[in-house]
Amino acid sequence: MIELLVAIGMIVILLGITLPAVQWARMAAARLQCQNQLKQIGLALHTFEAAQGFLPAGKSDPSTNPKQLEMSWMVPILPHLEQTIPWQESQRAYRIYNTPYMNPPHYPFAKTMAAYVCPLDERASRPRNAPTLQGALVGMTSYLGVSGVDYRSPTGVLVYGKRIRLAEITDGTSQTLCVGERPPSPDHNFGWWYTGVGQEGSGSADMLLGVEERVAQTPHNKFITDGHCPDQQYPFAPGRLDELCDSLHFWSLHAGGGNFLFCDGSVRFMAYESAEILPLLASRNEGEVHRE
Repeated sequence: MIELLVAIGMIVILLGITLPAVQWARMAAARLQCQNQLKQIGLALHTFEAAQGFLPAGKSDPSTNPKQLEMSWMVPILPHLEQTIPWQESQRAYRIYNTPYMNPPHYPFAKTMAAYVCPLDERASRPRNAPTLQGALVGMTSYLGVSGVDYRSPTGVLVYGKRIRLAEITDGTSQTLCVGERPPSPDHNFGWWYTGVGQEGSGSADMLLGVEERVAQTPHNKFITDGHCPDQQYPFAPGRLDELCDSLHFWSLHAGGGNFLFCDGSVRFMAYESAEILPLLASRNEGEVHRE
């Protein structure tokens, strides 16, 4: 009997040692995979820029691109991620109907692109029902383009209605943010990879986000009507999956911080304690260069 109790005690101790180690290894592997996916996105953006002469607009402007309304920056880089078929499907759909919310013909809208989903982000791992589209299925993403400090100051590299050249990033590509992590909103209305309106039509909180975003004080803004989010800055900080207001800032499901893609193609894990330097890294040509 004593021997059995000793054996059980040893098993309990071993489980107490190994389970946290297994969990840590899983989290580390997920963080590494997430970083590799962001590197692939960075490579796709660079090859797109090399071919076209500019980066894609963070969100297309209907006044300058009426045939492809509200297209996310994630759509035109699909061929550079070896996703030629979804890209061709999107182009056929836009030729039929220039509004991306109509499915059919916009079948890619309802697809999940694995390259755009953090492995820890279960919410983005499959299409979700979007209440604002009468419950239609939409593909979600864990990654948003860095548009600058907030939607009113689009000084970043992936911005609404403007295609930026790498040569315009005079603050240095290694010192300028490009893409960051943020899980989709709990109501599935923010975080679509294919398209999105965002705050005041800017794409803010959909496919783009500022590093110190603000709430647009406009009628019917769900961050106000549903989330009752205060009118304040929303810096890089930990978040919760059930909190709509946390969709207004970059955060991740990794412990302690989140991954960011820089414009030189490198990916760095930024701790939440570094939130105060992100505004320096969010602009492309403001002269606010951060030295580590």
